Amino acid sequence: MTKSKFLLFFFFLIGMTTTLHASVSLEEILQKEAKRNLEVLSKAEVPAYYISYRVYETTSFNTGSSFGEIFTPYKNKSRLVQAIVRVGSPERDNTHEIKDNNEDNFFQGNSVEIPIEDSEEAISLQLWDYTDATYKKAVQRFQKVISEASTKVASEDKAPDFSKEEREVYFEKPISDKAFDKQASELTDRIRHYSSLFKENKELTSGESAFQINLLRSYFVDTEGACITQNSLDYRINISAETIADDGMQLPLYKSYYANTFKELPDNKTVEKDIQVVSKMLSDLRKAPVADTYAGPALLQPEASGVLFHEFFGHRLEGARMKQENDAQTFKKKIDEKVLADDMSVYFDPTIHYYKNMPLSGSYVFDDEGVRGQKTDIIKNGILKEFLMSRTPIDEHPKSNGHGRGMIYYTPVTRQSNMIIESSNPKTEKELRQILIDDLKKQNKPYGYLFCEVSGGFTNISRVDANAFYVNPLVVYRIYADGSPDELVRGVNLIGTPLSMFSQIEACGDKHGVFNGYCGAESGSIPVSCVAPAVYVKMIETQKQAKSQNLPPILPRP
Repeated sequence: MTKSKFLLFFFFLIGMTTTLHASVSLEEILQKEAKRNLEVLSKAEVPAYYISYRVYETTSFNTGSSFGEIFTPYKNKSRLVQAIVRVGSPERDNTHEIKDNNEDNFFQGNSVEIPIEDSEEAISLQLWDYTDATYKKAVQRFQKVISEASTKVASEDKAPDFSKEEREVYFEKPISDKAFDKQASELTDRIRHYSSLFKENKELTSGESAFQINLLRSYFVDTEGACITQNSLDYRINISAETIADDGMQLPLYKSYYANTFKELPDNKTVEKDIQVVSKMLSDLRKAPVADTYAGPALLQPEASGVLFHEFFGHRLEGARMKQENDAQTFKKKIDEKVLADDMSVYFDPTIHYYKNMPLSGSYVFDDEGVRGQKTDIIKNGILKEFLMSRTPIDEHPKSNGHGRGMIYYTPVTRQSNMIIESSNPKTEKELRQILIDDLKKQNKPYGYLFCEVSGGFTNISRVDANAFYVNPLVVYRIYADGSPDELVRGVNLIGTPLSMFSQIEACGDKHGVFNGYCGAESGSIPVSCVAPAVYVKMIETQKQAKSQNLPPILPRP
């Protein structure tokens, strides 16, 4: 054999080997298995009509630090898949509400781990076993749905259980994680430094800092033709500290920083300054008087109003809940009615990553049901126009607007994304304060409240119990009608009912703040944002905060 013929033969063998061992993409494996499994299960005694596979491929780094000491760093890379099998028909399937009090209608839809490599044989075997088990659970639940139809009153909501949507094919190139090790090393040094600064204040019982780097590559395919591959990358730094007052009241403060890129994270000077503010504020809170119960006017800074809107307004706009018979359905019958002040508008937009240069964490291209995220105008000039919708339709709202979301461990339901509150007639901070003082004088009240920071809250949305809310403010001031200096107070809880509270909002500020956090609800913890202005509320109610009966530490902190 001549040298030239040998080389041709050699390259032919290489080509044969490449062809025989060509890798099959994860998308192709998922599509093939979804189609194959539905072909069989659609002919079963209880037929399946829909299958979807959702995969989360995560690369994450996170580390914490306390008073300058580093916790064990955590680095993880994994792939989890969730299968959803629907049996019956879109009009009524296994996701239909079961009115038995012991039944979880926002049920967990567990997930299983699959190999990081695109091994067709290994992944297909796992999908086969997992899909079979998921189908059997779906059949068992559907049988309960059918059985209950003859023993319970008919549902108020007559909409189908599953909406028909346009399906798309979408692909984003992978994001390299090569820089993450170096970035994580730098952030480890930074948070060690941040938490060490809390040691200067001996009154603090804890002083911590932490960071997270989260890269998510998500895949979604279904038997309707959707095939979505997209990325999400975020960086977070958190600082937190706590002290205990002499009467045993625990006083925590937190601050977090969110960024879409490593370069967007705040520099050391910014964080160091914030740590000084947090540390001094905690010392001041120890000496601050405990507030009495109160009913009257108040101002909420953007950070506080954002949490309030998200927790107690946003969750009542999520369509899937309104399909449940035990939900309070606060706004379900109020389309085209006034629910906020005339100058206020609210919309959700998962398609934007920034609002006035502020990064947002509730962004995505497609939701977790393979529907493109859409800007949704919820309230226009105080009038309710629409709800957030997933593929769970409700009466008069038959289509999704791309807000079906959930952790990989849970079945997606309607959830919030980036919430934006705007006013067509904003006021300056000075004007808001003057409105408050004028109303205090009219009501003959010596002072009102300014809520600067809150730690979150709780509300009940079931029609079985009172639909009250409860917020735990962290930094609160009294504003005096006679012009006396503002007074820091502690031990305040903000309480009320949502309809009453939001009907009392009379003015908005001209500056916005952003809350970037995680929202925990029926489908797990998901990233969300709320961009809100300061608001003036004509009437709020507070009560005293519960406190520990234990004595503060006797020994000084080392």
